[in-house]
Amino acid sequence: MRPTLLIQGNFEQASRLLHQLLITDLPLDCVVMPNTMDDAPRYQPLVVASALCPRLTIRVGTATDYGKATWLVVLDRHVADTPITTMVAELRLLVKRIVENGFNGQLIFAGEQDELLTYFAWKFSGLSASQIWGLGTYPLTRLLTYRLAERLGVGATMIQATVVGSASAPIVAWSRTYIGPAPLLMYLANADADFDADDLGKMGTWLQREATEQQATLRYLAIIRLLQATLSQQPLIAPVTNIHEDTPAFAAASPVLVGEKGIQHLTNLVLSDEEQQAYAEQIAAIRTRLTTIESQQTEGK
Repeated sequence: MRPTLLIQGNFEQASRLLHQLLITDLPLDCVVMPNTMDDAPRYQPLVVASALCPRLTIRVGTATDYGKATWLVVLDRHVADTPITTMVAELRLLVKRIVENGFNGQLIFAGEQDELLTYFAWKFSGLSASQIWGLGTYPLTRLLTYRLAERLGVGATMIQATVVGSASAPIVAWSRTYIGPAPLLMYLANADADFDADDLGKMGTWLQREATEQQATLRYLAIIRLLQATLSQQPLIAPVTNIHEDTPAFAAASPVLVGEKGIQHLTNLVLSDEEQQAYAEQIAAIRTRLTTIESQQTEGK
């Protein structure tokens, strides 16, 4: 029996992800959950096209499908400039609906501000922290990996990059980035290397600029990569947004194991002093936002 992937989001975004899934043809029962009933007929061409896929099926779902889901991917449900308090109120209603219908799979946030939505979904749902996560900086980490591989003239599989924090303000952990078995910073010390600290600075600036751009396509490719790894029983260590049950708790992207049972913390994140300071400042800002939102929160209607 194939695992079930539910997709919840606006038609434009959900259909783009479904197109990518049709090309990849993963062994999935893919169920799209329309935001509005008017959207349901618009998915019919994709449902028909899935008949050409030996392994993938697509259909439009109902509330009863929440209880059958292995994964529920939540794409951006809001329009531009939607206040975060409105997004959280909508999230409360969604979480209430899926829990009432028996959802017990992995809840994955694949849109903007997933560090906030991941945290509030955990607070609202009563699900374990291992079941709720967001894509975080994993899409940008993959982008940096391929850029480094191109710049250094090596295969992408030789690069182990680490980007932490949030997708909107990524922190590149150069101290935790490796080329094969060697730390990147050790590689820079090699006099023969055609790569220096200035190149790192430029690449970090480039990634910060990319983080301000629309990341939807990068996110879809990241979702598919993580699904491929899980379905092939080869879980990945990836910097996805996850719940840190400290006091006070928060959600941010850090390397964890992503597999069929959700996410699993492996070890404490060790950064250079400069990186650790930037990361701590970002976590403090996230905690402040969470506190502000919680103080403004009202019951969804």
